[in-house]
Order: sequence, then structure tokens, then C-alpha cells
Amino acid sequence: MTGHSTNSPQLSIVVPVRNERTLLPQFLQQIPSKKETELIIVDGQSTDGSWEYLNAQKQLRVISSSVGRATQQNRGAQEANGSYLLFLHVDSQLSSKAWEALYKAIHQGVAAACFRLAFDASHPLLKLAAYGSRWPHILFRGGDQGLLVRQELFHQLNGFDERYTVCEDLELIRKLQQNSELQVLPAKLTTSARRFLKHGVVQTLFHFRVIHFLHLCGVKPKYLSSYYQRWVGH
Repeated sequence: MTGHSTNSPQLSIVVPVRNERTLLPQFLQQIPSKKETELIIVDGQSTDGSWEYLNAQKQLRVISSSVGRATQQNRGAQEANGSYLLFLHVDSQLSSKAWEALYKAIHQGVAAACFRLAFDASHPLLKLAAYGSRWPHILFRGGDQGLLVRQELFHQLNGFDERYTVCEDLELIRKLQQNSELQVLPAKLTTSARRFLKHGVVQTLFHFRVIHFLHLCGVKPKYLSSYYQRWVGH
């Protein structure tokens, strides 16, 4: 683990990674170099050189964790010093406008917030799916939109439920919406469409909609995981 500033940051950015060596350089370049911001990368037993690459970077906190996005993000949150936590995926890209909206929300003292979504591919169905992210309903939410939450509130809600290997983000968002208002920021986060393009846009969108609906209906984590592994995760 590399060293980090002793100044107490206002924002801790927590990023779970596993075998994402090719995406890491581009992701790291976008992170603002502000003394009130710390970046914590939580590696989930990568075997592609991600761990070695991350540990070679200066001014970067790198933590090893067992595999699982919920587990990794909870591990990062435990190490975070910021009054706010921002959970990001490594295939996320934020524009300067998005960072401005984020820091403005923190300055205003919001309890929790996320971004509107955009994909890095121009498929019309992906554009339609992204358009829905401007609405606050949980059916239009997801971890690929980023999630900003006060650290105190995050721990009050016991963080991410580690029983979920999929929908861990939706489960936390559900609890956030029950306890506070989740604000949708007026700026877009661009995420990778790689999984949609690999498995087919129509099929993948359909299966994600099914998973979202099953979660909304209270289906148990193990069944959500089984569905995901059968239809999306292969």
C-alpha cells in the first residue's frame, strides 16, 4: 500500500476492481488531485497485473480484499477518512461538469446522490435506457451511475449487504430511499457498454430489467445471483 496525505479529506472515492488492468490508466487520469479528496482502490484478487500496477502508483491507497463488489466496497469504506463516500466503477468516466455537480452537492450537504447515465456506445436502446436514469425510481437506478452518500449514513444503514453478489447497489439504494432523499445530479456519468455489446444489447437489457424487477419484488439474493450467472455473467 502506498502512502497518503494525513489531511482529513471531505470525499473518499472507493473503487472495486478485479482484473481491470487495461482500464485503470484512463480511469485514474480523471480523478481530481485535490487535498480534500482521497482515492481508495480495492482489488479483489486480480491476476492480470492490476494489483502490481496499482501499487506502483504514487499517492494512491490500494487495499486487497476477497472477491465481491459488496465486500470490496465495504472494505474500502472501512478505510475511508472522508465525510462523504463516492462509489465508482472502474469503467466510469466523469466529465468536468459531473465533478462540479458532485462537489456542489457535497457543499450543499446532500444525504445521497447519483448521476444520470450515458453509455459510450450510440445504440438507440442504450440511449433509451440511459434516458430513464434522470428519474428517481429504483427501477432506473444502478451502481454504474455512481453513488454518493454521507459516510455516517452509509454506516447507519450497515453498508452494502454482502449476501448480494448482484443488486448490492440496488439494495443499498432501496435503503437510502427509505431513509433519505436520493438526489439525481444534473450531470451524466459515462459508463462502458462492453457487456451489452458482448452479449447483445437487446438480450442484456432485457435480463437486467428482469433482475431489477425481481429485486423489487423481494427475490432472495441467491436466486438473483443464479439468474445473473445463467443469463448475463457468463
